[in-house]
Amino acid sequence: MSKCFLGIDIGTGSSKGVITDISGRIMAETAVPHEMDMSEPGFYEQDAEIVWWGDFVKLSRSLTDTLKTEHKLAAGSIKAVGVSTIAPCVLPVDKTGRPLRPGIMYGIDTRASEEIKELEDLIGRENIFRMTGQDLSSQACLPKVRWIQKHEPEIWQKTDKVLTATGYIVFRLTGRPTLDIYNAIGYAPVFNIHEQRWDNSMNSITSDYSDQDEIIKLSKLPELLWSSEIAGSITAAAAELTGLAEGTPVITGTGDAASEAVGAGVCRAGDMMMMYGSSNFFIMRTEKLNPIKSFWASNFIDAGSSVLTGGMSTVGSLFKWFTETFPGRTLAEWESLAAGASPGSGGLTVLPYFAGERTPLNAPEAKGVIFGLSLQTRPGDLFRALQEAVGFGIKHNIECMRAEGAAAERIVAIGGATKSRALMQIISDITGLSQFIPDVTLGACFGDAFLAASGSGYFKDSTESCKWVGIADEIIPNAGLFDFYEKRYNKYRDLYESTRHLL
Repeated sequence: MSKCFLGIDIGTGSSKGVITDISGRIMAETAVPHEMDMSEPGFYEQDAEIVWWGDFVKLSRSLTDTLKTEHKLAAGSIKAVGVSTIAPCVLPVDKTGRPLRPGIMYGIDTRASEEIKELEDLIGRENIFRMTGQDLSSQACLPKVRWIQKHEPEIWQKTDKVLTATGYIVFRLTGRPTLDIYNAIGYAPVFNIHEQRWDNSMNSITSDYSDQDEIIKLSKLPELLWSSEIAGSITAAAAELTGLAEGTPVITGTGDAASEAVGAGVCRAGDMMMMYGSSNFFIMRTEKLNPIKSFWASNFIDAGSSVLTGGMSTVGSLFKWFTETFPGRTLAEWESLAAGASPGSGGLTVLPYFAGERTPLNAPEAKGVIFGLSLQTRPGDLFRALQEAVGFGIKHNIECMRAEGAAAERIVAIGGATKSRALMQIISDITGLSQFIPDVTLGACFGDAFLAASGSGYFKDSTESCKWVGIADEIIPNAGLFDFYEKRYNKYRDLYESTRHLL
């Protein structure tokens, strides 16, 4: 019987699934789109039952049907299941595992700015950093938990567990509430990054509205496991809904970016995955755990592995906003106009903080700016200025990491925006760095399949994912543009510093 592995990823705007064989050959793949809700500015949510679990069921059934019809293989050929999702998300569930409200999304959701400040004032930023290797930001889960405690006390009273999106799906599949250690950093300051465990030492903080004078009772948090550890097996109820075989092992899973990195072949220290989607996220493997201010140091997929991570709030969503706000041209038509614009975009400078900004600013209150408009500005200048803004944002992150002694040795670029050769070239020209495009572009679901294979004993650990990944293309920077863009980059940095008090 063939050995197959199922990987499913639930993303911001769509979900994707794949079945591979033991060599990484793709046997079936599919995808479904979905939406996210914004009840008010800065509040981003998704329905856990309809979107997260509903997409998993649709994809699983479609993939197992393809396995049967095209390969004449039963669902029992699938030896393990891997799951990843947008992360970190916050989903309170009751004692039966029923969601009590829509899931609150990751760093693009900025509702808990006040709660971040409250926690920093109560505990101290240095204490938080010492425990978890990071400052609180819009990525953090506990400020959002605190927001629920304050604004939805009736929900909090019924809450038995707080799950992530991955944790919810794994719970629906296995009945076991879990959280992968990589994503546990979202629960600063009650996660001890150095010992990989929940830690109550900073939890007892007096408050008028938190649960028994604690930020969160540790009993409300899931069990911590490494991402590729087996969390359980498919229950009879889950098998009936998904088409998977009862008893199939399910790994703990992780966030989409971590699975993307595995699926892109980020295997060695110094390898950096640069993911371009609705937002941007990067992960660089490090020799050891190395907390750096403004970024997020983390344990990674396997015991003993570590990474440094960060990202921008807007990339693909920036271009989506632009084409919807200025209708009449397709994305391809806008890119064609931008190709006719000169480097420097006719003097325009854009701050791409249309949904605040994550690293290295960690400024959810930041706003987008289009600066330098004149009667000579052309449509192509506008679009190219957005492309250059993404490049400047990437350079800002890489520059700050390098200043802290964390230099990327190899950048692997993945995600939907890599289909734009023009955008990739602009980013390489601005940063002065080559970017490698892998030959498999399925994204996180491909990494999920590998992690399922690794977790079920077919590979040693995630460092062997290179066996599944080759390089299809290399984007080489135009050295002649580096000095020109360096001056434009300095202007970009100055623009934020000179306007931040207004934003």
